[in-house]
Amino acid sequence: MDGLLLGQVEAVELDLAANPYPDLVRAHAYWLAKRQDRLAPRRRDLDPVDLVEVLPRIMLVNVEREPLDFRYRLSGTGIGEMHGSDLTGTRPRDLRPPAYGRLIDSHYRAAVARRTPLLHLIVLDTTDRAHAYVRLLLPISEDGVEVTMLMSIDGKDQNKLPLRRFFETLTSRR
Repeated sequence: MDGLLLGQVEAVELDLAANPYPDLVRAHAYWLAKRQDRLAPRRRDLDPVDLVEVLPRIMLVNVEREPLDFRYRLSGTGIGEMHGSDLTGTRPRDLRPPAYGRLIDSHYRAAVARRTPLLHLIVLDTTDRAHAYVRLLLPISEDGVEVTMLMSIDGKDQNKLPLRRFFETLTSRR
């Protein structure tokens, strides 16, 4: 895959109620407060000023219909640094390696279908070491019926340098 000795790309869904990541617990609590009694908050309910702690690690993902697809509307600076480029305007299936893009796309599809927040531990396994990070997906709904956008937040506590090197290696092989 892409000339990199990649073993597997996999994820484990974590129990949101047992979330041990304080920054993601706070982001989820903020989302719950803004949601109120609706399916999910609207985009205009979320104020970037309230999310300063996680802002560099946020992606806003537009949900496109017929056929269902996703496009990054906004990619935080921390995400861009990790991947070696700004992902705004791209789709999860554009991510490399392709197995990683398919995994992320499947998580987005699950969040839209289940209409609920999801927490995943994502593992990118190479022949010499595994790289992992945690990501929270939060639905956004403009109409209160369908998920129209997703807010993705990477956890603060991740091994940034090895992950950055992993994605840099993939970027240099394009």
